[in-house]
Amino acid sequence: MEETKVVIIGAGVCGLTLAAFLQKAKIPFVIVERRDRAYIETRQRAGVVDSRAVRMFEEWGLADQLLSGPAAYAIEYRLNGLPRVFSGIGDDGAQSLFCTQQMLVNNLLRDLVDVTAADVRFEAVDVTIRNEKKERPQVSYTDQSGQHQIVCDYIAGCDADRGVSRSSIPEELLTKYSYEYGYAWLAALAEAPVTGYPIMAISEHGFAAQLPRGPQRSRYYLQCALSDQAADWPNERIWDEIRRRVGDDSIENAPIHQIEFVPFRSVVYSPMQYNNLFLAGDAAHLVPPVSAKGMNLGLYDVDILAHALISAIKDHDTTALEHYSTTCLAHVWNYQDFALWMADTMHDAGDPSQYGAFRQMVARARLDNLFHSPTAARLHMEYQGGTN
Repeated sequence: MEETKVVIIGAGVCGLTLAAFLQKAKIPFVIVERRDRAYIETRQRAGVVDSRAVRMFEEWGLADQLLSGPAAYAIEYRLNGLPRVFSGIGDDGAQSLFCTQQMLVNNLLRDLVDVTAADVRFEAVDVTIRNEKKERPQVSYTDQSGQHQIVCDYIAGCDADRGVSRSSIPEELLTKYSYEYGYAWLAALAEAPVTGYPIMAISEHGFAAQLPRGPQRSRYYLQCALSDQAADWPNERIWDEIRRRVGDDSIENAPIHQIEFVPFRSVVYSPMQYNNLFLAGDAAHLVPPVSAKGMNLGLYDVDILAHALISAIKDHDTTALEHYSTTCLAHVWNYQDFALWMADTMHDAGDPSQYGAFRQMVARARLDNLFHSPTAARLHMEYQGGTN
């Protein structure tokens, strides 16, 4: 039987970030992760670190060693081939960064495992949680060396939507709120750099986007049916649809390294805590990728959780932990609203076949407001930066 203060389940962006914060505070922890390190390092995950999260890493003194990538201060909204650039920087001058989850995770792994030799345990399977009210929590798992039990004070469930953390909470104590949007995105990683601004293209043929994934690669996103599969989208069709939806016949075919399909849905579980277990990131909530807020909502959670754990462990003040779920869910619901706004605007304004011409024209008016109303533009900028 081992002991520590905090067991973190999951070595994704949330679990590793929480570990980095606890390490700064000199609080002992153990991370258990069912995958091996090589899988985590190569797992493709998109994302933009918004300006609120950039400031968060700065406040923890970790920005210089963990963050990388170009500034994300402008985006080109293109309607039927006609471009309009939306740009803005917050009042404090902070900028978002095109730092993907994969980049951030690799930086965190290097810092935690290679530099500081933190206790990160890969290939931990059969993880079980014991989280009774009047006992110290326990996490058990099996690896190549046998079975292990860790007694701790707190458990952080950072193991995504299908992990063991949320499933360990009695089902009758959780409320699930969900919304299905009715369409999906095809995501294609292509050997094609962004040459101007990142693009979100609205077209009567459907939505498309191009976002940077390093100096020589982009990830293209194409609106598609929920039933679509890889066989429906050979490379030639992908490039034909990109040219048509972006409105640029000069785009040349390039190697495509990977495609995947992402159904659009929003999910929130409440509460985000049970006894001494605290959920963070995708274990507690999901947003569609059009909002670029999935990673940032998780980073917000672990920032709140880290400060609350430090208060509880060092100062014996559990007030912040007791209010963890309420604090995070207020933020989550605000950005679920933004995700719904983005999804409806970007897709309704284009192809009217799904929801009709009335919603198409309303969505286009909503988009126009970003360029004609300073109030609408400022609110949009605040949401994009994570400061609303």
